[in-house]
Amino acid sequence: MCATIKVRGFTIIELLIIIVIIAVMVSFAIPAIFAAKQKAQQIICVSNLRQLFFAIEQYVNDHNGLLPRSNNSSTSKDGSNVCDAEVWFKAVDRYLTALELPTERGDISDEERLLHIKQDPVFKTIALTDQDATRTIKMNQNLTPASECQRSIETIENITRTVLLFDGRINSSGVANNYEGSYGSVAQRHLKAANILFADGHVERIQNGNTDGTTNEGWPNRQAGRELIWDPENPDLP
Repeated sequence: MCATIKVRGFTIIELLIIIVIIAVMVSFAIPAIFAAKQKAQQIICVSNLRQLFFAIEQYVNDHNGLLPRSNNSSTSKDGSNVCDAEVWFKAVDRYLTALELPTERGDISDEERLLHIKQDPVFKTIALTDQDATRTIKMNQNLTPASECQRSIETIENITRTVLLFDGRINSSGVANNYEGSYGSVAQRHLKAANILFADGHVERIQNGNTDGTTNEGWPNRQAGRELIWDPENPDLP
């Protein structure tokens, strides 16, 4: 005679308890996943800035120590000199193509591959209609004196504290003005901090004051508590 096996299902209370437990576990997991994603983007940005420095360094070596221009203007800031040097965003291209780029080398265009390096990962979130005019990494516009078109890197005395490139704010100004910026143009988008590339090639993650980590969060002052130099001609400005 076969024994009868009773199959006992979950009660409503037991199911509710299981749902609550799963919900609690998810509530802990989501912030951790988000933080990990943000950290990964910050690391990618650091890698991009270092590759950009290597490209700029090669440009400098090929141009008698002169840095590329920070903007597209045809004259110096005070209008006294005509400028024919390339803006940094375009000048780095020929040097970046010699570096190791994404593995899908044959699947995307050269321009797309270069954008993987010349733009911060946040660029992927920009609407396609706005991408052509968007620059997420900026060059320090105060490096070049008003009467000059380019600066010799040898004239920068404190290269370990002088800002070269940085996480820049995204704005709707013309493309010619999107290549450069200053301390007020910093975006603290990486875990509420910004990546800064200095003139000696090293990168630091720096936070200035309180921020909610938004893409267009600017800095209220120049130094960010780290004695950063934005203007080599006036390194002691507060």
